[in-house]
Amino acid sequence: MTNTLLFKAETLKPVMMDVKNNGGGVRLVGAEGIYLTARNASYVGDKRTIAYAEGFDVEQWDDVWALFDAMDEVTGIEGAILEDLTVEPETLELLTTRLADLTVSISEGEFLMTAAVREAERKQC
Repeated sequence: MTNTLLFKAETLKPVMMDVKNNGGGVRLVGAEGIYLTARNASYVGDKRTIAYAEGFDVEQWDDVWALFDAMDEVTGIEGAILEDLTVEPETLELLTTRLADLTVSISEGEFLMTAAVREAERKQC
């Protein structure tokens, strides 16, 4: 079974700019929510630049145990996760220069990232 996480362009772009500026790819973290951060992240104060997967921002959940169950279900991994993922140069360019969302598909412990330019931006080009 393949499950998919969605990262929206609006919150993802700062993370991808970190990757572009600092190198190192991204890290998929599942601990207090599921989010992406640059391996070599910039900080605002003492906080890393992160982008939560849609529906997995800890601030949006009243029941943290229900969040943990949902995280286990979507990742297929019980407990916390920390996965370093490589961002291909073409994907990084797309995510930093266009209004593009990113999906991370998870199947049997394998992770596949796919970027897609939003339809509204395609029509403008």
